[in-house]
Amino acid sequence: MPPAPPPHTTRGLLEGIADTALDDDYYVVRAPTSSKKSTSTIATGVGIALFALLITIATVQNRSDRPAAQAERNTIISNIEDRKATLEDNEGEAEELRSEVASLQALSNKVNPDYEVLRMSTGDRAATGPGILVTVNNSKRDNSRGRVTDIDMQILVNGLWYAGAEAISINGNRLGTLSSIRKAGLAITVNFKSIVAPYRITVIGNKDSLAERLAENDGGRYWAQRMKRAGLRFAVQNRGRLTVPAAPAKRVSILHAEATEGPK
Repeated sequence: MPPAPPPHTTRGLLEGIADTALDDDYYVVRAPTSSKKSTSTIATGVGIALFALLITIATVQNRSDRPAAQAERNTIISNIEDRKATLEDNEGEAEELRSEVASLQALSNKVNPDYEVLRMSTGDRAATGPGILVTVNNSKRDNSRGRVTDIDMQILVNGLWYAGAEAISINGNRLGTLSSIRKAGLAITVNFKSIVAPYRITVIGNKDSLAERLAENDGGRYWAQRMKRAGLRFAVQNRGRLTVPAAPAKRVSILHAEATEGPK
């Protein structure tokens, strides 16, 4: 058997293989050049400076905007307070007006007798009560004298007022302080509305004395003569309940006359 190689010889061979397994360039460490190192350092510094500059600008801008934002906020708060105060004032005025309206409504519900009488006497209000119904008509004779004229109606109405009439209407047309009875062609007009025979005069008043007092005054005597000479027809009926409407508003309205103090 050949002899084993010496130990130191084996170790030397393995170490040689290991030492030469990699290329020699693998063990060479190339250090960066001085120019590249300088450029990297400058770029880093510039970046840090720019970042710091941006932070500084943002901080300064934020501080500059803060007073304006605070002023705007104060203005909004002030406007809100002013509107609240205005709303409270308006609510107070509205409450006062509601109270006034309620007071006026309460007063309007109370009837003033004198005022109501005045309204009825002027024809501003419809009226109802006892009285007489007078019906007049043309004569059956076929002549001009046998027709009822506007003068006949005026004299009859005046006689009724003198006899104590409180409200009068002719064919449903209420006579007020501004009413008129006149002729328009062959027709008679009351409150500028034409009426035709037979003429029904509704008279509210004392039904027991109206007809008698009419017969005793000039209006009644005039009609007695017209009935006798021209044949006009005239009839009176006592009624326990009659109604006359209000006069037309345009005949009641006072546009120019003003009230004055009466004699003391």
